[in-house]
Amino acid sequence: DEALKKAKIEAAMLKAQIRKLEKLEAPDNGQQAELARLRQQLHEAETSLVAPQSTAATAPAKPAGDEALKKAKIELAMKRAELKKAEKAGAEEPELSRLRDALNAAEQALHAAEDASHKPAPDLVRINKAGVDEQQRALKTEVAFARADLRKLERDGNATATALDAARARLSEAQGKLAEYRTP
Repeated sequence: DEALKKAKIEAAMLKAQIRKLEKLEAPDNGQQAELARLRQQLHEAETSLVAPQSTAATAPAKPAGDEALKKAKIELAMKRAELKKAEKAGAEEPELSRLRDALNAAEQALHAAEDASHKPAPDLVRINKAGVDEQQRALKTEVAFARADLRKLERDGNATATALDAARARLSEAQGKLAEYRTP
């Protein structure tokens, strides 16, 4: 029981070290080698944990497929986050390409884990949402401000007709620019 506890602690420490190294933005070759070594040690530690745990049937065991599926989902989410972080930071194309390949591999691993778990596949519709570019964001912001200014003037009992007309014209112009930008 004590050996099992020590093995669990060691596995948790290895996971923490791996997470710390994965958070580095641009790991050098030494750090990548260290990461690979830690992952190998973690794999060995986890396999050594499986044997003692299977003999000690104190809690109902989950099917192994569920655990693999859960890990695959987590790995996919982490790879997706890594890619987004790199894109946001303006990483070079070779780095982005490597991250995209890792994301594709994680997606394939998830599909394999879903197949192995014998659970019905979730009915997901995965879409690639493109972010809003700066120009569209600026146009949307202008529409929002123009609308807010118009509503403020409409609530103000002392607003002149000229000011209201100018605010309506500003809103109309901003909406027109946004519509024009959205039409290819």
